[in-house]
Amino acid sequence: MTQLPTPFQEPKQDLDTKADAEIFLVECARALHRYGAPAHVLEAEMVRTGSRLAIAVQIFSLPTYLAISVGPLDRQRTFHLRVDPGSIKLSSRDEMHAIQRQVLEGELPCAQGTRALRELHLRPSDFGMVWQMIAYGLSAAAAARFFTGGIREILASAILGMLIGTMVVLLNMRRDRAAVTEFVAGIVASLGAWSLAWIFPPVATNIVVLASIVSLLPGYTLTTSLTEVATRNLASGGSRFVGAAMTLLALGFGVAIGDKILEHLPSIQSAVSDPLLPWTILPAAFSIALAMLILLQAKMSDSFIILCAVLLGLYGARFGAVLVGPQLGVCIGAFLVSLTGNIFSHVTKRSPNMVIAPGLIPLVPGSIGMRGAAALFHNDAASGASWAIAALVVAGSLVAGLLAANVFVPPRRTA
Repeated sequence: MTQLPTPFQEPKQDLDTKADAEIFLVECARALHRYGAPAHVLEAEMVRTGSRLAIAVQIFSLPTYLAISVGPLDRQRTFHLRVDPGSIKLSSRDEMHAIQRQVLEGELPCAQGTRALRELHLRPSDFGMVWQMIAYGLSAAAAARFFTGGIREILASAILGMLIGTMVVLLNMRRDRAAVTEFVAGIVASLGAWSLAWIFPPVATNIVVLASIVSLLPGYTLTTSLTEVATRNLASGGSRFVGAAMTLLALGFGVAIGDKILEHLPSIQSAVSDPLLPWTILPAAFSIALAMLILLQAKMSDSFIILCAVLLGLYGARFGAVLVGPQLGVCIGAFLVSLTGNIFSHVTKRSPNMVIAPGLIPLVPGSIGMRGAAALFHNDAASGASWAIAALVVAGSLVAGLLAANVFVPPRRTA
């Protein structure tokens, strides 16, 4: 009897199990948190992702903690994650959304999607220490121009900003040293500004101090915290607000310690050099855009998008200042930036944060809050309270603009 040959069968791909889908969901939440998503965005995206994967999910997000419960109430499985406060990483978040989309559309199994997300986290940054040092210097130089500094203040701020940026990168390499970063930066800013003014007088040291630490000011964190509070994420918003306040206090305390040391050193001439012409605002905006490209870890191909976002935020706020005043004018700038970011997301299928983050950062009230903290350490409680209230007004104005834009053009759903 002749035996018929066995027909060839292609190997079957492993089907996703429920556990694979749950772990993928957890990794998505961890990645979103790691790349700077606020609580209301993270929770909404994970609920939609769980719905696409046929998994009931509930999320509780804090800046340092994630609790993810999956499954029906009577058979829930809960994951507890201790996480570090996330930072904005534009290119990584874009790639994370691409992986998420491939899994949800069936192009990639959940297990492979989980591996891709973990490999994405381990991938080194496109910008090394030298680039980050340059970014801190560019940011400081641009800030000095916006603080009405002259050419001496701009050059001094760039030098000191690069020095502080190098120190920040080195301190953040170890967890135990990262806690003193802002405090040490405040001391270095105060002493460094005095040194540069002593070598190349005259220099307005108050402008140089503020500009050199502008990249460390938690204005964006403060605005995010108020956005979370406004969207009823009270626990996350409250804890993030406290974190921003502690950062300001650490910077202010460092500057105050530096000022106390300077009382025992020779006095110097502190005066603003000749003011620059108005057209120099545009090169300053280009400098901010390049600094944002590096510090927010975007791709070089997105440099034009980031430049347009920075210009839109700056000139939108200036237009708003003409209409309703400088403190409330940022609401119009935030509205235009957020509206454009949502439209950009719908058209390109990318994250709206690619436009919103670089457009808002030049508008956030970090420098105002820093002035308030410095006034408190110099025993000027009335002035400190006034500056603190002004910072809250600006941050609230930004939040109002962001939320209003979401009403006119709702953010695109990534899941």
